[in-house]
Amino acid sequence: MCLQHSRARLSPDEQLAAEKSFALYCKPVELYNIIQRRAIKNPPFVQRSLLYKIQARRKKRIQITVSLSASTNTQAQNIFPLYVLLARPTSNISLEGHSPIYRFSRACLLTNFSEFGNKDKTEATFIIPDVKNLSTSRACNLNIIFISRGQVGQIIGEDSCSGNDVEGSSLQKLEGKCSWGKMPTNLLAPSLEKCVTLSTGNAVDLTSTVTMNPSFLEPKFLEQDSCLTFCSHKVDATGSYQLQVCISAEEAGARELLLSPYYCNYSYNNVPPSLLPEIIRLRAGNVLFNYKYYNNTMQKTEVTEDFSCPFCLVPCGSFKGLGCHLNSSHDLFHYELWISEECQAVNVSLKADAWKTEFVAEGVDPRHQTFSYCSRFKKRRRLETTAEKFRHVHPHIMESGSHEDAQAGSEDDYVQRENGLSVANTSVDPSQPVHGSNLSPPTVLQFGKSRKLSAERSDPRNRQLLQKRQFFHSHRAQPMPLEQVLSDHDSEDEVDDDIADFEDRRMLDDFVDVTKDEKLIMHMWNSFVRKQRVLADGHIPWACEAFSRCHGQQLVQNPALLWGWRFFMIKLWNHSLLDARAMNACNTILQGYQDGSADPK
Repeated sequence: MCLQHSRARLSPDEQLAAEKSFALYCKPVELYNIIQRRAIKNPPFVQRSLLYKIQARRKKRIQITVSLSASTNTQAQNIFPLYVLLARPTSNISLEGHSPIYRFSRACLLTNFSEFGNKDKTEATFIIPDVKNLSTSRACNLNIIFISRGQVGQIIGEDSCSGNDVEGSSLQKLEGKCSWGKMPTNLLAPSLEKCVTLSTGNAVDLTSTVTMNPSFLEPKFLEQDSCLTFCSHKVDATGSYQLQVCISAEEAGARELLLSPYYCNYSYNNVPPSLLPEIIRLRAGNVLFNYKYYNNTMQKTEVTEDFSCPFCLVPCGSFKGLGCHLNSSHDLFHYELWISEECQAVNVSLKADAWKTEFVAEGVDPRHQTFSYCSRFKKRRRLETTAEKFRHVHPHIMESGSHEDAQAGSEDDYVQRENGLSVANTSVDPSQPVHGSNLSPPTVLQFGKSRKLSAERSDPRNRQLLQKRQFFHSHRAQPMPLEQVLSDHDSEDEVDDDIADFEDRRMLDDFVDVTKDEKLIMHMWNSFVRKQRVLADGHIPWACEAFSRCHGQQLVQNPALLWGWRFFMIKLWNHSLLDARAMNACNTILQGYQDGSADPK
């Protein structure tokens, strides 16, 4: 719902200005709606993994306190020391005369009744799932186990327990006769569901009866993952007795909840019992959003439930989590969160510098205009024509026919070009225009292609001088033939595939903990991405599909190689470089090759 508040009666002009001021909310909200629609198919993150949602779920869990009262356990004798464990059976299969093997997560020691002694020695505290999940299959297997040694037991000293927490090494002393019983935690679910005030911070007191049966505790499993089991064949089956256990249950975050004025100063005494659960639910998650506009003199109010965001409708779990979500996901607005005895509210206002004015010609739809984006500016190398390259060459005329002059010229008339190749100085007549294929600027620039000079059109004198020296490739250090020397190809950026494959194999051979098939698949991938120029993270999905089509026949013929490729795709997926759709497309292509399809797609 949405309400509008006004401080004073406005004139028509002021009302129009106020409407224009409120209309400034439209652009950010429209942007967030677009992001929300895109996030339905491709969410940017998993909601359940957010820290504030995890903390909100943990605060909903139930904290139970187990104790014994002397007034209700008058028949039971020699029950202390009593060990209380929160455990879960490892399996439902048990041998005859043996209980299931229980793995416990926490153990506490009680040395007296709740009316006597300190709380540290008379109460055991555990955390169990919240009321909604307490009846699930995993929570049904959670049990509270009681183990009593009576007078035969040994009371653990202060050095082996902290408060009433018992160390695992101390439980190894429990081998022998004992009495034990269990109480499934799912039996508490019906009583906790009936208590509607549990979410408001109120505690619920319950009682339960536990039957203690004589048995023999086998501690041999204690050394293996904190497990134990009980055997009934080694003791007399008589001597069972019952314990009346007192249980106090409350939400784990109840104490923190009571610190808020919104919860601690509100009373539900006047609310009918039939409406109490719904009122508590609505009041706990209701948040008022006040949208300020017209210089903060007017506002419109909206109410959301379950701490939901008004822009993307995502439930945030708590009021603190809602603030984290708003500031991180919708930062085009300014938020002011405050709590009073009456409400939890958020004041929303526009940031002054969030949106800049866009100038669009009249009658032009900005959605049909070309959008240009540049992540960073790169300094590009300026392409020079051949005439500009020889601008710094000074003309030098030399008499031909002299062997000494020719020899001197062969040593001095070479200049170093920008590409790393040595070329001869050219004799140029300054009065004549530069001509010839080796000096005239090319009319068309070609990328990645070398434009060779014709041997017939090149200067015979320059050709004779170049033949007297040996030139080498800058990377491979291999001799260059005369045709490559006379060509206009830049060898600085050359990549020889054979040399690159050889170096890649040599580096992979240095790994001793990698199998032969794993080395092969990595070499195939490295060679593929080098030849196909896979440079950015966004190239990985189509590169994987192209790799599966290119090497699919080879992969399906070698199962170890195929599994290596699949493990590599999983590795890319773990690093967020490959999505599930692209991985499925690759597996579909490979499945087509396995089925014998000529053109798998």
